[in-house]
Amino acid sequence: MKKITTTLLLTFIGLFVFAQTNADLVGQWYNAKDDIVLTLFEVNETISAKITWMKFPNDENGNPKTDLLNPDESLRNRSIIGALMMYDLTYIAGNIWDNGSLYIPKTGKIYSGMMRLKNEKTLNIRGYVGFSFFERYSSTWTRYLDEDLVSNPTTKKRNLLIQLTEDLNKIINKIENENLLIQLREDLNEIIKKIEELKKAE
Repeated sequence: MKKITTTLLLTFIGLFVFAQTNADLVGQWYNAKDDIVLTLFEVNETISAKITWMKFPNDENGNPKTDLLNPDESLRNRSIIGALMMYDLTYIAGNIWDNGSLYIPKTGKIYSGMMRLKNEKTLNIRGYVGFSFFERYSSTWTRYLDEDLVSNPTTKKRNLLIQLTEDLNKIINKIENENLLIQLREDLNEIIKKIEELKKAE
């Protein structure tokens, strides 16, 4: 009995020491191939994630890639960039988030979603059916850290391009919804500054 009590106590202490919060996940994460960025954010105490950057955002015809395989036909014309890939993941205990959904645009499949924060820089994403051991998808993602901008020129250029893509998307939205030429000129000037900074990083 004493041994069981000690084991339970150590387990409880372990959960307490390594307990995480949603804030530990919020931010940008790169996939294993460094060709997609997911931005994780909090929604009503759960975690969601959307695709905010792609190394190859256009198809062979030069058009933005759309969600062609989405099981919901009404969403097949939406851009992949900006699409939700994970949603409703809830913190369970220790370093685990579960009970959410994971959408894989490449296949159009939707699975139950789970995330495990291995350390502050590494996140494992899993998709499963029914029970977590019936795994259908697994990927390890790496956090973008601010110090990378200083220590790694390649990462600096990549992050500048991510920001540049987001800025261009904002401008496109303004062109579609408003006729604000003055604001557009200011936004374009900001992008030109970022391009100049990119050149200096070469």
